[in-house]
Amino acid sequence: MTRARVRHAPAMGCVALTLAAVLACTSIAHAEWMQPDPALRETQLLARMAARDTVGHSHEPGRLDSLGVHLMRLARLDEAAVVYGRARALDPKDLEPLAALGKIALFHDRLAEAESLLFAAGPEPGALEDLLSARIRLGKYSAAAELAGELQQLGRAEMLRALADTPPYQVTGGPDVARVQWVRAYPTPLVRVKLNGLSVLMAIDTGASDLLLDPSAMRRAKVRKLSAQRTEFWSGARVAVSNAMVQQLEIGGIRINTLPAGVLPLRKWSLDVNPYGEQVAGVIGLNLLRRFTPTLDWKNHVLELRRAGVPPAVATGTPRVPFEMWGESELTVYGSIGGGRRMAMVVQSGVPSCGIGAPREVFEEAGVKPGMLSRVAKNAGQWLQGRSWTAVLAPAITVGPVAQDKVQGWSGALDSAELWRHGVRRDALLAGDFFRDWRVTIDWQAHELVIEN
Repeated sequence: MTRARVRHAPAMGCVALTLAAVLACTSIAHAEWMQPDPALRETQLLARMAARDTVGHSHEPGRLDSLGVHLMRLARLDEAAVVYGRARALDPKDLEPLAALGKIALFHDRLAEAESLLFAAGPEPGALEDLLSARIRLGKYSAAAELAGELQQLGRAEMLRALADTPPYQVTGGPDVARVQWVRAYPTPLVRVKLNGLSVLMAIDTGASDLLLDPSAMRRAKVRKLSAQRTEFWSGARVAVSNAMVQQLEIGGIRINTLPAGVLPLRKWSLDVNPYGEQVAGVIGLNLLRRFTPTLDWKNHVLELRRAGVPPAVATGTPRVPFEMWGESELTVYGSIGGGRRMAMVVQSGVPSCGIGAPREVFEEAGVKPGMLSRVAKNAGQWLQGRSWTAVLAPAITVGPVAQDKVQGWSGALDSAELWRHGVRRDALLAGDFFRDWRVTIDWQAHELVIEN
């Protein structure tokens, strides 16, 4: 970034003046109806200016860096990869292309390449955080723990040191294919499992990373609690959790040893997802599902887990939706709301009574506003960090080759702070109601969601 500002300071001075005028007109707190929010409009404007300034100057790494950073922020990753690839070829010592290309490799699950590029990027802003994610996903827990300590993420460092001592998610027995009937399908899928031998209900949520547990379930199952705390991304926001280690989880007859967990109060959330029923002990997250080829069957209310080497039987021509993996474990697809612009959406299957969630400004851009009844409806988000959610009905959601009409959603379910979390724009979370009546298989090798009707 410093290189880009220095190499064509006059051009950037004009940009600064233009931006001052734009921001003066958009400094009002609320986004304009049917218009992108001010931060997104600013990025779009800068991208157009950088593209114009690069014409005829494609041999100048500084101008390429300026264009690349805005393409990255707009999630135009393929174009950014081309631009940064050329900048890297022109100046191999430029760290910005290394960090950007490393992030793209991380998103595309090319982890060895990502680690190499991000390590070389060194002090470039954001590179160390992405390097930490790459090492965790590679299972290099000792190196990741050292890096987490350098980043002052002391709670995460404690958990990573524990994982280095005993590798997690060890499958020790059970069938090659487990079929687990859901105890409840709505508002979020619930299954019965054995937590350290104790029979409990847990939710299935691709938006959680590791297991999440209520303190009462942790005590009853004698789960080993560690001393530190960390933050986790769940249900559209960052939540504080205490470190814990589950000795064994049994699901559908499959036994799994050494499962990292986060402990947080879930009683109010349990009343939302299983009213008048047994308290839900916790949540099964994506890191467990990654040890299998999982199928979430919303039509027949079944979770299927296939062990390595047991492929699912899928008919030829079944729709497939490509996905990326952002950060440590954020399964991300691209779609649109109401036929609007292309948006990155993180798949969080367990958000209650929800098909699509986004900040208010994103729904305003799409022309979606709360109905009259939503003003007096229960704000489901109040159980999580006091955030207030408002019910909306999206006219149509399209993701790759599949679409749903009249999708129920929550305005506010994705916190506004998450829009630029990775330095790349993501606008929404995609939840279980979108997948109603479908079977969804996560194909980890092809990086696709296989969606059977």
